[in-house]
Amino acid sequence: MEPSVGRGISRRTMIRTGLGAAALGAIRSRGLAARDVREVADRLDANGVARREAPHDSMQEAIYPRPESEGGWDIADPSDLGVDAKRLREAVQYHDTADATASYGGALLIVRGGSVIAESYVTGAEGGPQPWTAQTCNDMKSSTKSVFGTAVGVFLDEHKAVVDLETPLVGTSRADSLVPQIWDQPITDDRKTRIKIKHALSMTSGHETREPWLAPSPRRRYPGYSGAYQMYEYCFGWWHFDDVPAHHTLKFEPGSDFNYSNYGLEQLALAMRNISGEPVGPYVYDRVLGPIGMSRGIRGNMFRDMPYQDDRELNFAREAGWGVGGSTGCDAYGADKSESPYGLNSVVGSTLRCTARDFGRLAYLWLRGGRWAGRQLVPASWLDLATRRFVRDDGTTPSPYGYTFWVMDQIEGVPSDLYMSRGHNLNHSFVIPSLDLVVVRQGNDNRRTEGAAPFMDRLIQKIVAATE
Repeated sequence: MEPSVGRGISRRTMIRTGLGAAALGAIRSRGLAARDVREVADRLDANGVARREAPHDSMQEAIYPRPESEGGWDIADPSDLGVDAKRLREAVQYHDTADATASYGGALLIVRGGSVIAESYVTGAEGGPQPWTAQTCNDMKSSTKSVFGTAVGVFLDEHKAVVDLETPLVGTSRADSLVPQIWDQPITDDRKTRIKIKHALSMTSGHETREPWLAPSPRRRYPGYSGAYQMYEYCFGWWHFDDVPAHHTLKFEPGSDFNYSNYGLEQLALAMRNISGEPVGPYVYDRVLGPIGMSRGIRGNMFRDMPYQDDRELNFAREAGWGVGGSTGCDAYGADKSESPYGLNSVVGSTLRCTARDFGRLAYLWLRGGRWAGRQLVPASWLDLATRRFVRDDGTTPSPYGYTFWVMDQIEGVPSDLYMSRGHNLNHSFVIPSLDLVVVRQGNDNRRTEGAAPFMDRLIQKIVAATE
């Protein structure tokens, strides 16, 4: 089965794909909607080769995708952008036939120079979206953290007169705390008063990792607390699940070690709401997602309640959105659905659901240093800092993590300026500035190995080999 390279939905830019009747049959077998198949067929000549325009000059000003309703991404012939089309086809085929993709489906989008050079949607044999198409929205899982981190950069710039990376999150009293709500109960660990914004963003706050929301486990209040079993109350350390590491105490002194966790981020999101006066959902959409043309979902720009569907944590739908939790009716993070006095929490560590093409817009915004079609939406200095390894107070950089981005500077055969967002079920994006390259991958299976090497490492190595 030959994958499609340079295949897209936009009719405005015609490119050579090498898709004949057999390849169109393969597309149908992968489950593309009939409209998508017709649009691909309409662009092919009698030999199965699409018409094409003059190649884009990479020295021109950067190009940006139009809204999907106006044609979306431009499509380019890979060879016109210095890419080996044969190797690229092999890379896409590797993705499409891998266990992690064939089982519960997957999507792959590859962008170079602002144009799509390869795109593939695979309907899984065992489950997942039926069919998986360019319009399928999938939960990006923890890649959502990088979206939130992008909004934090905007927030820090807008409110730089009162807050920066060195600002304590909890503080030493209610009066100097960004989250005064945590002072409604006695602070459960004095080290919490030394958590700074930079610690929450770099996974060095000391919070525990485990997310027990889907597992049935008895809930216990700590002495002195009698309120709701909800998310903010949980990460403040006021109640816990039996046999699950809790947040009553931290694992280590903030800034001294690394532990991947959602809970510092969730408290930072509350701080943003306290300072800006806006829920995080509308804040992110108004400053970042809306201006780059991402879908807002059927409920406008608010976070959406997105319940997990089963114990595999599959989460896909036709509508875009971002999850909420922590109050009545919450399914994603709620414990007993009781009302929290702190309102709906923003699930900023996960649950952003969108198409691969839409997440490609975000990754392309990062590649362009926060600039979009003549507007500087996110400070370039923030993205430069966020996508570098976090520097601890002692000057060391032992963890491959910046501020909500993974710094992948040690994959053999891949440029060391690679950084990425990373999500469960291999919902990732890769950005390589030196190659002007963006890759987005969505999936619903977390099988991570194909042979002896990690699947995603092999995939990005194959794509890079084609571009070099």
